[in-house]
Amino acid sequence: MTPVYSRDGSAEFNERLNETLLRIGDEVEQALGNNLVTLVLGGGYGRGEGGLVVKDGKEMPYNDLDLTLVVGRKSTIPGDRLKAIEKKYAKELNIHVDFSRPLTVRDVENWPHWLMWYDLINGYVALKGGQELLASLAPATLKEPLPVIEATRLLLNRGTGLLWAFRVVRKIEDAPDGDFVRRNYYKCSLALGDALLIAYQRFTTKYWGRDDLLADLERTELKVAAFGLQPLYREALRFKFRPDQVSSDAMTEEDLKALAEIWGAVFLHVEMVRTGLVWSSLDDYVHWKGIREKDQHAIPLLLRNITRNLQMGRRSWRYPRETLYRQLPVLLSLVKVNAGNWAEETESFLGIWNRFN
Repeated sequence: MTPVYSRDGSAEFNERLNETLLRIGDEVEQALGNNLVTLVLGGGYGRGEGGLVVKDGKEMPYNDLDLTLVVGRKSTIPGDRLKAIEKKYAKELNIHVDFSRPLTVRDVENWPHWLMWYDLINGYVALKGGQELLASLAPATLKEPLPVIEATRLLLNRGTGLLWAFRVVRKIEDAPDGDFVRRNYYKCSLALGDALLIAYQRFTTKYWGRDDLLADLERTELKVAAFGLQPLYREALRFKFRPDQVSSDAMTEEDLKALAEIWGAVFLHVEMVRTGLVWSSLDDYVHWKGIREKDQHAIPLLLRNITRNLQMGRRSWRYPRETLYRQLPVLLSLVKVNAGNWAEETESFLGIWNRFN
């Protein structure tokens, strides 16, 4: 039976994508031989919720193909052959095709309780290695509700995407693709609701029905209801599934500023839920010197943190990403702190985020 990769797609679309994925799996198996343990498709298509657009009357995939590769030995990976497979199918499908950095069985067995692994283990299609293999290897904790720090990390990542969109709209740099600003706008919009669902232990991997979960949360938590996210969240869901059915008008800087304001309010609320502390404003939060990601500051990791900071010409025992939580509200112009040379500061910020995300 052909898996459903997109609920909005016809049987012909899903069959065509399935045939392509099977070819990718065969080519990866030929490249890796018996070193391949499993190859799985995650992301929207792995969950059966991939986006599609209709071009010239033909259904086409919209999202990236996110492929996770588990191998026996990392030392014998033919990286050039995998890159060739990525490029071949990216050209064929007109979307990005991305293999994860190769993982070993031991890596999977020690996956931390992060959103990326939680989502993968709760929604994937195995192209090689058997459908249940990955789930049998992963820690049982990945079936449990996510820790609230994952809401904080999600907001950092999607807020960074919004910051990048500002740079494009302000013509500081070119967009990586024609839909970049619109896509990051809606990714950030989704993250606002998703972070609140994580913070209140209501989150599920499947996107279908998350708007109802958010509506239920709003009925029980007045502070969440006050954000008024429902219209924005539902529109972002429509974009995720069928971006060609959402307005194609270019996002303006004012659109981004309005979303940034909501991001700031939600981020501050999530951090208060997570820490149990109270800040009167984002200005107060930015000046708080506490540790956000305590798991990155366990004693065995401190030498790693010091080394990575020294490599960037800084002296600190904190994980480099810690500074980003305080800088992002500044760069999004949500606090009274002066950002200095905004173009240079945002470029530096994105460089650190890219490296330590």
